Amino acid sequence: MLPEISKILSNPINVFVLGWLGIYLFFVFFVFFYKYFSLTSWIKKERESLNALLMSGNISGTSSFKRCIDKSANESELAFDACIEAAKTQASGGLTFLSIVASTSPFIGLFGTVIGILTAFSSMQSVTTINMIAPAIADALVATAVGIIVAVPAYSFHQILSKKVEDLISLLKMQKDFYLSK
Repeated sequence: MLPEISKILSNPINVFVLGWLGIYLFFVFFVFFYKYFSLTSWIKKERESLNALLMSGNISGTSSFKRCIDKSANESELAFDACIEAAKTQASGGLTFLSIVASTSPFIGLFGTVIGILTAFSSMQSVTTINMIAPAIADALVATAVGIIVAVPAYSFHQILSKKVEDLISLLKMQKDFYLSK
């Protein structure tokens, strides 16, 4: 049975920890969905550009690669590599946040648990049974569970988006290689 919410939220540290993890969880989902849909759209454009390059020998105007090359005075391999690195930097924005959340949220939850257990033990009288202390410890463990609940999607989303960035960079490198081989 889940502990009562009023017991969990009676400690200000638990309120702070659970609030912090709640904010983390909101932003994890926001960053994921925003980046997922923008990367999916970008990959689609680059795939279409690669197909156009293979069919006609020209880079599509919708390609970020084309816009970058148009800004450059020369069409050297270094200019193409610089464009690819700029795209990689732009595409991987937000991934650092997801990795930070994935690695820190279990520790934030553990902090809440430690404080909750300390509070439970400090409130013990001289004679205490396990039936008296167990509910307080169970309440304290909720913070660790929430920390893990936040970490799992953050880590999973980081891995999904990292693969999308890798796919995008692969498409850009294929365009570069084919364009320079002409």
